[in-house]
Amino acid sequence: MPTRKPPPTLHPMKDFDPSEPAILHDLISDRIITWSGEDAAAFHRAHIERADGTVAWNEFVFDGWGNVLGG
Repeated sequence: MPTRKPPPTLHPMKDFDPSEPAILHDLISDRIITWSGEDAAAFHRAHIERADGTVAWNEFVFDGWGNVLGG
């Protein structure tokens, strides 16, 4: 798996609220994914918090998140 770091403006995944819209950095593809919050229930049921601070869910490994409008 790549060892890139998320863009420095993103927050740690431990602070991510899946019920809120956000952008997420996928470590595997090195892409930003838009999160609408619609999958919050599925995320709560199936995500895996990893020891390195990333979160695995479906085919993604998220390593940082940001507010949709910045900040």
